[in-house]
Amino acid sequence: MTAGADRAAPSADRAATSADRVATKERIEIAQPTSALWQTDAWRREATRWIDESLERRGLTRVPVTPRQPRVRAWSTQLVVDTSAGRAWFKACSPSTSPEPVIYRVLAKVAPDRLPEVWASDEERGWLLMPDQGRQLREVADADSIVGLWSGVLRRYARLQRASVDVVDDLVAGGVPRWSSPELVEHWLAGYGAALPGTEDPVRAAAARLADSGLPDTIQHNDLHAGNVFCVDGSAAAIHDSRFFDWGDAYVGNPLCSLMIALQGPSYHFGLPADPERDARLVRSYVSAWADLVPSARLKELLPDALLLAQLARIRAMERALGHATDAERAQWAPQVIDPAVRQVCAVTGVDLPAPVDAGSDG
Repeated sequence: MTAGADRAAPSADRAATSADRVATKERIEIAQPTSALWQTDAWRREATRWIDESLERRGLTRVPVTPRQPRVRAWSTQLVVDTSAGRAWFKACSPSTSPEPVIYRVLAKVAPDRLPEVWASDEERGWLLMPDQGRQLREVADADSIVGLWSGVLRRYARLQRASVDVVDDLVAGGVPRWSSPELVEHWLAGYGAALPGTEDPVRAAAARLADSGLPDTIQHNDLHAGNVFCVDGSAAAIHDSRFFDWGDAYVGNPLCSLMIALQGPSYHFGLPADPERDARLVRSYVSAWADLVPSARLKELLPDALLLAQLARIRAMERALGHATDAERAQWAPQVIDPAVRQVCAVTGVDLPAPVDAGSDG
C-alpha cells in the first residue's frame, strides 16, 4: 500500500502525468503509522489532487477552503469536502483493515439499493469519495422507536447478506478476509487464547456447531449498529431505503455472528436496559430471512455459539485495525475493544481471566 509524495507546488501536482503519479505511489511506502502519514502536508496534497480529479470527471468542482480533516484514527481518516454539488466525504482506509472500496464495488453488483453512493474509489490506496448521505439511524431514532426500526434494518441487512452469497469469492479475491468459525478458533488459540487453555473446548464446540449450521458464508459487517446505517428519517418507510456503510471490520464468514454488535446497539446508543424479550424480537426479524435454508428454531439455538465466535472475530478485526497504529493508539483502543471481548469469552466459557493476558497475534 502506498500514499502521496512531496511535490514542488499544487500547480505541479495538477500538471503531473499519470506515469509520475504511479512512480510516486511506488516510491512512498507506508513506513510509519497511518495516522501520522495522514496528517502530513504531502499526503493531504495527494489526496486533495485525487479528490479534484475525481470531481472533475463528474463535472464538479471543490470549494477551495476545503477539504477539512475532522478525524484521524489508526484505521482511517476522513476529509470533508464542499463541492459545487454539496458536501462530500473522502475516506482513507488503513491497508490492514478490510478493503472498503472493494466491498462497495462487489456488493453493488448484488445489492446496490442497500449501499451508499460512491463517486470515486482507489482500491490500491483504499480511498473513497462519496456524496453526503444524510443522517444516520441513531440520529433519527429514539428510545421509543429504535426497536421497531432496528427490526426492519436487520431484515434488510440479512437480505444483503443473502445476496452476497453470489459474490463471496469476488470479495475474498479482492482482499476481504475469509474467517470460518474453526479458523477463528485457531487464531484465538494462537493468540489470546494461548493463556486461557480452558476456553479451547467450549470455543471449538461452538465453532463445530456453527460450521454444521447449514448457513452459507456471507459478508459479515462486524460492527453493525445504528451509527453505521444511513436513514433519511425515523419513519418505518425510510427503513426500506436504509444504506449500510463503514465496512472496515468486515469479513466473509458465518452470517449469524453479525448479531453480536446488533443486539447491543439499542442499549449502547439509546440507553435501554437489557431486555431478553427485545433481543428475541430482533433475532426473530433477522432469522426470518434465513428460514427457507435453516429452521428459525435451529438458528435461535445456534445464537449463543454465534455470539461467542463473534467475540473472536471482534478481537481479530481490532488487531488488524491497529496493524499500522502507534503504541499510544494501541494503548488507547485495545482496552476499549479487545479487553472486553476477551473478558466476555472467559465469562461465557467459565474461565477465570488471569491478569495480564498476553497480547494476541496480528492477523
